Amino acid sequence: MEDGKFRKVPEYPEEAWLEGIVNALCHRSYNVQGSAIYIKHFDNRLEISNSGPLPAQVTVENIKTERFARNPRIARVLEDMGYIRQLNEGVSRIYESMEKSMLSVPEYKQENGTVYLTLRNKISEHSKTIHNSVVETVEKNWVNYNATQRSILNYLFYNHKANIEELSQATDININTIRGYANKFVADGILDRLSDKLRDINAPYVFKKL
Repeated sequence: MEDGKFRKVPEYPEEAWLEGIVNALCHRSYNVQGSAIYIKHFDNRLEISNSGPLPAQVTVENIKTERFARNPRIARVLEDMGYIRQLNEGVSRIYESMEKSMLSVPEYKQENGTVYLTLRNKISEHSKTIHNSVVETVEKNWVNYNATQRSILNYLFYNHKANIEELSQATDININTIRGYANKFVADGILDRLSDKLRDINAPYVFKKL
């Protein structure tokens, strides 16, 4: 964040959600009237559902390894378009891409003739999740911050939280000056002070979260 620009990380790897959608298109029961593929985006998860049930010998337990195409012609078209490499390879890529992103294992379930894929994110527990309004405020005002203010924000961005003494040591600026800047950031809605005590010298400061 040296230039005042936050580096945004996607909630889910593209390979995971794209493969999930492609698989839904490829394996949907198109003879079921009135059904559709649904993509639902929640705060903590992404759900992709399509009319099922799972084809032939495929089960929730063996879905990573079992190979079967309910709609081979659609699979061939998707393969020609570059969306499918090998039959059922996409399911393995969903698992692999979620693992590489250190996210939860994909969850498949079959219920009432519908197959559901759930991908979960870590936004609720991610220490670097910062409110959009904070991102916009910092990026807008970065040029107006002095070197010490920028150092405070950079330190908190990379270390997630710090008290006044830690910020003073990191910036080599006296405690009273640091406290003044930190409290101003709190008043501006950029930081949160995680203590109810007015004179808590160990009170940690963090970026305002969701």
